Amino acid sequence: MRLSKINYNNRGFSLGELLIVVGIIGVLVAVAIPILNWKLESSREAYDIYTMRQAASAAVDLYYAGITDEASASEAGLKWWDNKNIEQDNAAGVYDLGTGTFLPIKSSDATVSYGKGTTIDGGTKYTLGNARGAYAAKEDYTNAVVMIAIYPNATRPHVDIYWKDISTGKYVGGEKAKNDPKYSIRIMLK
Repeated sequence: MRLSKINYNNRGFSLGELLIVVGIIGVLVAVAIPILNWKLESSREAYDIYTMRQAASAAVDLYYAGITDEASASEAGLKWWDNKNIEQDNAAGVYDLGTGTFLPIKSSDATVSYGKGTTIDGGTKYTLGNARGAYAAKEDYTNAVVMIAIYPNATRPHVDIYWKDISTGKYVGGEKAKNDPKYSIRIMLK
């Protein structure tokens, strides 16, 4: 019985061929990373908008449950702001994402931010009831929580939903005027 000869002349890839393959993979990764970042940011922005809509729904439910004064606001977990002007009197609070309820403003429990959007523009455009827009894709929401304000006694009752940065105490995107967030959802109730 004769053993066959093993051919030791089979060659693998040359160093040049391996460098070309690595270079092609590098180019593909370089193209894919910005697209991946854009898609991730787009999903973060969608999450933030979803959170705003959840808070809006809960706030509208509270309005129809009868939030009209300090006692009813306190019972619902909101702070009542008596502005000496019935048009501006409102119940306000921080939306608690975990429970779907509201916490009074400046509550020690309202110190955990849950905003996801960063300053990378994911291209999300969302406007609802506010000509300036409800969400600005280029703003940083990572230290922010959703706030609501219910204006039950105004001539045109409405609910405002907006983001507030808990580290600075300022509205995300700044203010157009005093106590007027630049970006918000406004829902007219009548």
